[in-house]
Amino acid sequence: MKAIRKLLIVLITVFLLTGCWNRIEVNDIAIVTAIGLDLVEDNMIRLTLQVAIPTKLGPTGGSSGGGKERSTFVISEKGVTVSEAYRNLQMKLSRRVFFSQSRVLLIGESLARKGIFNIIDFYTRFHQPRMNSFIMFTEGAASEVIKNIPNLESVSAEETKELAKLSVGLKVYVRDFLNMLLTDGLEPYAPQYKLTSVEVDTENEAGKIQTINGAAVFKKDKLIGWMDETETRGILWLRNEIEGGVISIKVPKEKGGGNISFDIIKSKTKILPHHEHGQMKITVNVTSEMSAIENTSKLVLFNPKVIEEIQKNIEKEIKARIQLVVNKAQKDFQSDIFGFGQAVYREYPKAWNTFYKKNWNHEFSQVEVNINSKVYVRRIGLSK
Repeated sequence: MKAIRKLLIVLITVFLLTGCWNRIEVNDIAIVTAIGLDLVEDNMIRLTLQVAIPTKLGPTGGSSGGGKERSTFVISEKGVTVSEAYRNLQMKLSRRVFFSQSRVLLIGESLARKGIFNIIDFYTRFHQPRMNSFIMFTEGAASEVIKNIPNLESVSAEETKELAKLSVGLKVYVRDFLNMLLTDGLEPYAPQYKLTSVEVDTENEAGKIQTINGAAVFKKDKLIGWMDETETRGILWLRNEIEGGVISIKVPKEKGGGNISFDIIKSKTKILPHHEHGQMKITVNVTSEMSAIENTSKLVLFNPKVIEEIQKNIEKEIKARIQLVVNKAQKDFQSDIFGFGQAVYREYPKAWNTFYKKNWNHEFSQVEVNINSKVYVRRIGLSK
């Protein structure tokens, strides 16, 4: 019996060690580094892929901007769905399209305004695209901006990914966007991707560089508008996603003029709903800690009274930035990208399920929002 038992163990082990029967060799795949999607004529979807050229990658490869050969090429095809466009595009390539290395999804404005639920659906059903890809939107065609030549990396999609990871603007993954679509009391938002001149106040088409400094605002799965860089900072404040930044305060001429800049050390935002006299109100409490990094004024920061006044001025600045974006979301877009509805649900689940859930589109635009800002200047430096 022992001998038979040992033989069975050996046979089972042999079957389990049969190797990678479905392996795909690197030489047989076309590695996609970025994906672009646009709406074109006849409601067709244009799928544009940035594909790596393996022989041009590494320390000897690079972009044509540095006098070297490009390490990627761009290819596109159309279809009535994303998957059909993908199959049509596959017929143009001698290698199998491989999406799993792509970390950037760019979507053009025309497609975003029509609705992108089918695109998110493709990402959730097809096994290759990664749900932790960064999703971004562009005012122009994604097929054009995806051709951008990188400056610091061998692949432009790698620059895009690293730029998003810096958290200088919004950072949204495909999985985050899906969660926002499926969550009651929260509308989706995502970064705006654009190309701008390397040098300020110039329009050199040959010297374009990518930036992520705006926001795309959605109503369900449809794009309804854009917010600029200042308004986007307000979104970060409200979503408790501020991870640094600089705030500059202008000193009045009667006090000597000049400016003082502060670095944001950390910040915390709490959204508190209150149900009073049959009306829902929202209180936003923002607490921030900052350090002075530059002073071009004549104010002496070692003076406690001066610091106290400066803190009040910064508090007013933060409140104004948040109020600006709240007004735009309520009046222009009627889109709750801040998650006020979520906060109402957590605090008043019964009221949410019986009334606010089905009426939140209207209630959000009418709800009173009170913003409280508290700032502490923790460091002022050594210079007087």
